[in-house]
Parts: sequence; C-alpha cells; structure tokens
Amino acid sequence: MKPAPDNFQSRPLPKSFVIELTKRCNNHCLYCYMAEGPSSQDCDHDRSSELNTKGITDIIAKLCDEAPVQSIALSGGEPLLREDLPEILSFIQNKGISAVIITNGTLLTGERLASLGTKVTYEITLLSYRREVHDRLAGRRGAWDAVVDAMANVRQAKGTLVAVFVATKLNSADVSKTTELAIALGASGLMYNRMNLGAHNIRQADRLLPTAGMIRENLDALEELSGRYQLPVAASVAIEPCVIDTRKYKQIHFGWCPLAGEESYFTIDPRGNVRICNHSGVVLGNLKQDRFTDIYYNHPYVRAFRDTWPVECEGCDPELKAICCGGCKASAEQCYGTLARVDPFVTISQQVH
Repeated sequence: MKPAPDNFQSRPLPKSFVIELTKRCNNHCLYCYMAEGPSSQDCDHDRSSELNTKGITDIIAKLCDEAPVQSIALSGGEPLLREDLPEILSFIQNKGISAVIITNGTLLTGERLASLGTKVTYEITLLSYRREVHDRLAGRRGAWDAVVDAMANVRQAKGTLVAVFVATKLNSADVSKTTELAIALGASGLMYNRMNLGAHNIRQADRLLPTAGMIRENLDALEELSGRYQLPVAASVAIEPCVIDTRKYKQIHFGWCPLAGEESYFTIDPRGNVRICNHSGVVLGNLKQDRFTDIYYNHPYVRAFRDTWPVECEGCDPELKAICCGGCKASAEQCYGTLARVDPFVTISQQVH
C-alpha cells in the first residue's frame, strides 16, 4: 500500500467498532441487507469459518493496542448463537469498553440474559405491534412472541433496551403503535432504519422498499412521539435530504456516512476480515496479520471511499450535500459496483416521484 499524504494521515482514529461474531442466523428476514443474503436456517452450516473465543479476544486486544476503542457492538448474523458470547462480552467490559449487543431478540431468554448481565445495551428488532407482520418480515413463525418476551426480560432486569424498527412497505403504517409497544416494554430509545438496499435484497425493492411518502409519514409520527414521551429517536440509515428534507425534524437524530473517519464504525467479520462499515462488502485486510492503523491510513480504498462523490450529486444544493456527504456509498457499491453512483434509495425514490 502507498502511504497517503500527511493531511490524510493526521485523521483521528475511530473509537467505535462492530464485530460480527457469526454469519449464522435463526431468522430469515425478507429485508436482510447482507451482501450474500440471509443465512441458511441450518445454523451450523458455517460455524467452522468463525474465529474461536481466543481468536476474537486477540483481535479485540489488538484493536485496543492500535486505536482508542471506546465502544464495541457485537452483531451477526445473530450473536446469541455464539455460546461463548458471555466470555467475549466479559473480555470487552474488563477493558473498560462499553458494549452493545445487536440481536433479533428471539434467543434472549431470562437465563441467557442472566449470563450476559445488564451492563450492556441491547438493541432488539421489533418490526411491528402485529404478530403476523413481524413474523412475516422476520421469516419465522413465533419470532414476535420471543422478541416481546426478550424485551420484557430486559425491562425486568432493569437493563438498557433500544428498540430497532426497520421500515418497509409491509410495516411502515405500524410505526406509531410499534413505538408505543416498545416504550411499554421498557425501551429507552428507538432506532428507525429505513430498509437499506444491497446486492441481495435489491431484488426485493419493488415489494419492500418504503416510498419517500411512507418514510415522511413515519418521521412526522416519530417527531411527535419523541416529544410526547421524551423518547430519543435516531435514524441511523441515511435518509438523503434530496429525497426528504430532514432539517425540519428537531427531535430525531439523523446519521450520515462518516466517510471512513473518526466517527466510523469499521466492521470485523467472523474470520477477522475488516470492512469499512457493516453494509460494505469490500474486505480491506485481516486483523490476524494486518494492523488496523495500516488499513485505516494507507489502504487506497479507504481514501477512495472518503473522496469519491456520486456523479448524481454534482449539481446538488451545497447545503444538502454537506449534510448527507453523498449518502450511503456502500449501498451504491453493492448494487451498482461503484462508489461513483448515488444510493439506489435516491434513484428509486426519484423514479417513483
């Protein structure tokens, strides 16, 4: 790798990381954004490709030696399929790092929760207040009942719970009642994610991708609910302001692509491979042999990711351009094979309009 210019080398290192402990999943979500699609429900099919407990903790220790790690999110697949999750979580917490478990919630029984403790934030997906809608989107009968039980378990244990709502055409009308159900079950915050498109689920866009009008109605409802219940609401999947003017919403925090900078959440997969974020499919190296700092400062793709702008954004309002930073480049690359195209959500929304 060629060394980057000094001004690029002076970027602060990121503080937050995502570690995908497994690609296995016991759900089969219709909207799954993984580039390879949802995992087979034969949950043992790729266990052999995962790093063992020591392999995971060695990578965490290496990250801590190279970066000012403050937060680690443990995800998958479904991280609760890892039997060693308590040991991995304990290792993180003993280093003084805050931990998040991103889970579909179906395996978070009271016994499992007791083994993990409450010094962790649980992000649990709740797709609808209606059992049949949640189960249809999750691809598994009985998922809703297990999720509701899991959220009640966290509340009873006085743990920290954030509900995650993934908006699609099938459930967008349910956002208000689902949010109120989440509050009743003990959620202290809501993460609103419009469906993000990738190489696999782009084929489901006509059936599942919510329209701009649906998302606008959701944001209007969440703005009111956030104020009424004093509930923090974050939209972590980019909602580009050329599609919906997000500036009018004062109660909702909108997330934008951090462009491989200090606010990024570089992602490590179950084999130790490093990607720029959890939506990108591009492998930059492997922490079993590569240094994270070398990848961060010297990998040409990292520089390209930061500096490449979608051609469709060239004539954009400078104020909007400064807000969204080009939208979700990882989604564009998965769907179109290049960073130089705009997020397909923008293209599809404008075509519909």
